Amino acid sequence: MEVVSVSSKGQVVIPEKVRKKLGIGAGSRLVLLEKEGSILLKREDAITKRLEETETKETIGWLILGEKSLEKVWDNAKDEKTWKRYL
Repeated sequence: MEVVSVSSKGQVVIPEKVRKKLGIGAGSRLVLLEKEGSILLKREDAITKRLEETETKETIGWLILGEKSLEKVWDNAKDEKTWKRYL
């Protein structure tokens, strides 16, 4: 736990020990989240990676559901050719 002060311009210095531990350096991009009266800073790359993983899993899930529901009615060569263009 670290205690920091806020400057008159609203700036906060992240202690060196914390920056080193989290790999935060000059030019690092952080995302500030406000939740239930608290402030949370996260590295932008960590959030981006998590979103990409979540989006990929969700996209695959929707494709599987769509394919399963359509396989009962989509049983001709023309429809199959059209479907493959989008995969």
